[in-house]
Amino acid sequence: MISGRFALRLVVTLGAWLAPLLAHAIVHGKAVRQADFASDYPWAVAIENPLTGGVCAGVVISPTYVLTAAHCTSASKRVRYGHTARSRARTATIAEAIRHPFHDVETQQFDVGLLRLESPLEIPPLTLISLGEYLLLVKHDADAEVMGWGKRPGSDFSDRLVRAPIKLARLLIRGTYLYYDDRGGPCGGDSGGPLVMAGLDGKPVLVGVASTTDGNLCATGGGIAGYTNLVAVMNFVEEHVSDLPPG
Repeated sequence: MISGRFALRLVVTLGAWLAPLLAHAIVHGKAVRQADFASDYPWAVAIENPLTGGVCAGVVISPTYVLTAAHCTSASKRVRYGHTARSRARTATIAEAIRHPFHDVETQQFDVGLLRLESPLEIPPLTLISLGEYLLLVKHDADAEVMGWGKRPGSDFSDRLVRAPIKLARLLIRGTYLYYDDRGGPCGGDSGGPLVMAGLDGKPVLVGVASTTDGNLCATGGGIAGYTNLVAVMNFVEEHVSDLPPG
C-alpha cells in the first residue's frame, strides 16, 4: 500500500512491533462488474497521480469531499469516479487537500485525509459508521469487505475495482489503527480504500481507511493489514466536511 522512502511499523500485539512490507491488488478479490458498481459501490473512487501513474483509492462521503489515506492526499492528483474501470471513469479536479494534523509518516498513525472537490458530485455518499454501531458491530470474526484498484508484485494497477469479503480477526485498537487478518486484504495501490460493514439497518457503512500491511500479505496471501479507525478520527472529518450528510 504505502510506498516510497518511509519505514513503516505496525503494532500486531501490545508491545510487539514488526517491520511491515510495502504494500500491492486486493488478495483473494474479484473484479466488480459495472452493473454491481453502479448499484452497490458508486461511492468508490480511484485517486491517480498523473505524473507518476500511482494509484490510491478513496470514498465519496459528501457531495464535495473524498476520504482517503493521508499518504494519498495531494492536490496534484485527480479523482476518477462513476465507473468500475478507471479507463472509463470521469475525472474530478481537487480544489484542496487536507491531511490529519497528527498524521505521522513514520508510524502512519492518523493516516487519513480529505480531498475537497472543485465541483460537487451527483453520487450517493457512503455513510460513516456511528459510535454506537462501532461498539456493537466491530468485533472479532465480524463480516466486512475491502476494495481497491491496487496491484500485485510484477503487475500493473488494476483497471477495474476489485473487492473481497473478509472477517475481522486479531482485532486490536491502538492509537487510530484498526487491524484485521488476511482472509482477503489490500496491497499497493489499495491505500485509502474502504473497510465496509453492514450497519444496523443493513446498509453499508464506512469503518476504516486502508493504510498499511505486514507479513508478505500480497505475495502469499498471508499477513496483517492495518486500517485507520474512522471512529478515532471522526472529529477531524466533521470539522472539515461542511456538507457531510446527517447520520
